[in-house]
Amino acid sequence: MLQIQPLKGSTPRQLVCLDLVRAGEPSPEEALRIGKCRRLLSFARSTGWAVSHVYKRAGGRSPRPLAGLEPLPSEPLYYRSGVSAFSNRTFARVMGDQLGAELVILALALSPTAVGTALAAHDVDLAVTLIGDTLSQDAVDASGIEAIETIARALVTPFVRVRAADEFIDMRRGLRLVQV
Repeated sequence: MLQIQPLKGSTPRQLVCLDLVRAGEPSPEEALRIGKCRRLLSFARSTGWAVSHVYKRAGGRSPRPLAGLEPLPSEPLYYRSGVSAFSNRTFARVMGDQLGAELVILALALSPTAVGTALAAHDVDLAVTLIGDTLSQDAVDASGIEAIETIARALVTPFVRVRAADEFIDMRRGLRLVQV
């Protein structure tokens, strides 16, 4: 049996699935973005990335993850009380112990949570990558969203790389086949 493994010496990656929960029936555009999230999550799991899930603490009921993006029993699940995923003390401690790791943020919107998590990760000296092609491009109040996104991108650009999901999934780079 053959298995895909990252080349030795590559940067350890921590994928953070940030608020990937149901909020009604997805639009066709959102369904495409959710599909990219599923592909990246599947790739991350198959190549041995550490994967964690962060949801907002909701009063009374648990958030419902999107189909295909549910945490596995072996993957940690954190509930945040503030804007950033780092508002969960356990998450902050675990990430603080990840010296030399790259934090890859997978979200469906360039929300205050995504930006706050990126800023907090930078504060603890983690390399940060935000998956840009899964972020909302919704036309609702497009000018306001564009302004917010422009400001948010300008804020994080000096220390956060924005990359497409396919840049990570490209099988020809950084992988080798090994016999198991």
